[in-house]
Amino acid sequence: MGDIPASFFFNVLVFLSVPFIFAYVFKKINISPIIGYLIAGIVLGTFFNSFISQEFIKNFASFGIILLLFTIGLEINFEKILVLKRAIVVGGTIQVLLSTIAIAILSIFFKFDILQSILIGIAFASSSTALVAKIIQEKGDESSFTGELAIGLLMFQDLAFIPSIIIFASFNNQSASFFTVIKNIGIGLVEASLILGIMFYLGRMFVPLIFDKIVRSSRELLNLFIIIFIFFIGYLSTSFNVPILIGMFVAGVLVSQTLEHHHVFSQIRPFRDILAIIFFIFIGTNIQITSILNLIPSILLFSLFVVLIKSLIIVGIFLYFRFSSRIVFSLAILLFQISENAFLLLSMAFVNKIFTSQEYLFAISSVLLTLILTPLVINSKDIIYLKMRSFLKKYIPSVEVFIKHKIDFDRSPIDLLEIKNHVVICGYGRVGSHIGRALMLANIPFIAVDYNFHTVTKGKREGVPIFYGDPTDVDILDYAQVENALVLVSVVAEKYSQEAIILNAKKLNPEIFIISRVHKNEHRQRMKDLGAHIVVQPELEASLSIIKKLFLIKKLSKEDIVKKLHHFKIEQGAV
Repeated sequence: MGDIPASFFFNVLVFLSVPFIFAYVFKKINISPIIGYLIAGIVLGTFFNSFISQEFIKNFASFGIILLLFTIGLEINFEKILVLKRAIVVGGTIQVLLSTIAIAILSIFFKFDILQSILIGIAFASSSTALVAKIIQEKGDESSFTGELAIGLLMFQDLAFIPSIIIFASFNNQSASFFTVIKNIGIGLVEASLILGIMFYLGRMFVPLIFDKIVRSSRELLNLFIIIFIFFIGYLSTSFNVPILIGMFVAGVLVSQTLEHHHVFSQIRPFRDILAIIFFIFIGTNIQITSILNLIPSILLFSLFVVLIKSLIIVGIFLYFRFSSRIVFSLAILLFQISENAFLLLSMAFVNKIFTSQEYLFAISSVLLTLILTPLVINSKDIIYLKMRSFLKKYIPSVEVFIKHKIDFDRSPIDLLEIKNHVVICGYGRVGSHIGRALMLANIPFIAVDYNFHTVTKGKREGVPIFYGDPTDVDILDYAQVENALVLVSVVAEKYSQEAIILNAKKLNPEIFIISRVHKNEHRQRMKDLGAHIVVQPELEASLSIIKKLFLIKKLSKEDIVKKLHHFKIEQGAV
């Protein structure tokens, strides 16, 4: 084996050290390290371009992209997509189509030709799964309704990536006519449908049987077979002229159909996390500041229009589906950016000489700008929403009245009830519905309020005294007759919503007993300071229940169990 050249180690050292420094600094100032990786990539591409082997970066990132697409396919959860099929499948389809058309028209105004504009529209229609899903998980919002809906839409958009990549692979010059474009799109969609059909068939019929047989023999053999399977799919893809990226995505989806997919994911996850970092760095290295200085005003304007177009389309679709203004606004904030997949699609078009170097830099710089803005905007979405409502109330009161009484408020027969000394449940998701069911069994009067129209509709069918509205609104709480209630239970997911509910409830009824649910320890004292009497953290309560059972198994005395649990609660700040 020959000696590895020192330049290789230097390339790796510089390529990873610069992003590490940027990410560390950004993390220290409470900004997502992903922004640090992206900006570090720009720094590497601009100032270290002559020191780092471009072939090294390309090969390293290409292998990372292949495995990233495999893990994206592995995480596709079709059951979750089907649970909210009307919102995710129908809404997602309309969103992708309208965004494609609107962004294509916008691109024509920015002097791209028709073919380029159509491809930009397709590439920019989807949002960033890797970035948004990571932020949602970091914030602990994946179990909230908005988080589940956003992740479902992102997964649906990942499926749309298959026909997109086939469409991009079908073009190799700029001379194609409009009718050729339409024909190639049709062929691409047919090919994508065939691939999806084969994927489902193999995934349900053969792949689970093969993996099950191998895992019964040895887990070590399963780990090796995972690698063999990935390369086998890669070989088949290249042999049948299917783009390798689609092959890897399909391979992940096939494995996701098996019982062993959790084991497979656990084996690949460490590599996935590192490769995701490398991919974000690679995105930045494609842009050299000196090459786009004269394009920056146009890039900023174009990016602003893209963000507004995608946001307004999402708002329009999901207002039509009767979601509350807060959910709709949150979805628009979560999904306004352009997917990192756009870099792959635009790179294919650039290699095939559909875009010039300057046009390619213009497009990918717009993608990068929206990705950089995403963590900053998402972290401030609740504050932005409240400021927006305050602005509307002060300067455009007619719009605020329309939102409050037409979008966020549905007058139901509940106002005919003479109810006192009841319980008000704010949020009727998994936790709220369990509480409501228990109160119904105990014949304890209650009123529930939720800003998910579909949850309210389902509850009404089941005889639940529930109405549609935003529980953070003081008028909604007044409508729920909080002033005559004994207890208010707030189980909404967002911290700012919890705060608003407690403050408004105390205004209406200073004596009301409030129970609040939080996700994080640091929010517990905040809710108590605002007026909550009991603050419950589901994760902590689950831990206490398990600990108690463990103590009972070990046959500790009841007095000892009580003492130890009390000490544990003190340590966690729960007392």
